[in-house]
Amino acid sequence: MRNRFILVCIAAALLIFAASCTRTGVEDYLGLWTLHVSMPSGDRAECRLEVVRSGRDVSGALINGDERTEATGGALDGGRLKLRFDYYDGELDVELKNGELHGVFTRQWRKERLRRGVHGVRYVANPGAAAAAPFLGEWILRVGEGESARHWRASFREQDGEMRGTVIPLSGDWGTLAGRVENGELLLGRFDGINVRTVKLKAGADGILGGTVDLGGRDGARKVVAERPAEGNTAALADPSTATRVKNPAEPFRFAFPDVSGRMVSSADERFRGKVIIASISGTWCPNCYDEGPFLQELYDRYRTEGLEVVVLAFEYTGDAARDGEQLRIFGERLGLTYPLLLAGTTDEGDVDRKLPQLENFSVYPTTIFIGRDGLVKRIHAGFEGRAAGERFTRLKSEIEELVRELLSER
Repeated sequence: MRNRFILVCIAAALLIFAASCTRTGVEDYLGLWTLHVSMPSGDRAECRLEVVRSGRDVSGALINGDERTEATGGALDGGRLKLRFDYYDGELDVELKNGELHGVFTRQWRKERLRRGVHGVRYVANPGAAAAAPFLGEWILRVGEGESARHWRASFREQDGEMRGTVIPLSGDWGTLAGRVENGELLLGRFDGINVRTVKLKAGADGILGGTVDLGGRDGARKVVAERPAEGNTAALADPSTATRVKNPAEPFRFAFPDVSGRMVSSADERFRGKVIIASISGTWCPNCYDEGPFLQELYDRYRTEGLEVVVLAFEYTGDAARDGEQLRIFGERLGLTYPLLLAGTTDEGDVDRKLPQLENFSVYPTTIFIGRDGLVKRIHAGFEGRAAGERFTRLKSEIEELVRELLSER
């Protein structure tokens, strides 16, 4: 009986030892992966995932071309890798099975938790962007059909052995899209924790591109035709400087909302009196707002002593003041913003119109309002084109700074 007991103990110990030898550890997750992200249409977007050690912990980043969306923290939990992206209120939760990653990316979306299935394989560099010539350069996309069709800009290039580019609707660029040319088709994708996008285009004999774009929403892929910029198709592009207007240009622009500490901040406050004000209608869930924020901080640092004030009017997802306020605090901390961040409302349909009734035809985040020393709106710019827009990004910053200098010179 004693011998049998000893044998049972030895067998149990061996089982425990074998389990510990096969248990997934941090080392198994480290390195580069190609991450496939599921979309409601059934399509999948691609990005790279890099997993690294961070002291005793683990961290990582989502990579699109040369852009990185860094995790704010990570851990191995019961063999599962969990990476936090606090500024998007998101988490990547994956498990290693047979050398591949399987799991979900979860984040807040309006008043629900949005889940996207993910599948990862070890990253293998693309063999190159062969047959890229028909796709390179600038394009005007006609997205959709009939009266609902929209015209957007796009540009594609070869870089570091892969195809890259961006699409620029009124709200601003999509960030860097990356991919390849395969069997004569341009295949680009992006996942940055918020945006999940695909672009699929083929070149016709006439040089016109045809295919689809998928914004990752419930509407699925949209048909798209791409042509080189010409007088006819560029005229159909929405003008960022006229898309949103004030109903009465002779009426001073007003706002009054709480900051992240709950203190009410109003356009009637002494700090704004006689100042030039940049008021950005933003959201912490908005990647283009992350692009705009640091530029506004640069302007604030440069021109504050000359009479410039900057303020963010944030419209957040949930309507829970504690949660939305915390996201706004994280937004400001991550970007190093020192100007006021105000919790103005939610992304519910029509809430911007209710909270800022002086505006008409508001449609995109960010929308930036430039107010003169007399309190009147001088210009409104819809959207913000970031680094992925290349020369357009540089030109937009220059134009905005020139406008600020002009407004500051008025007494």
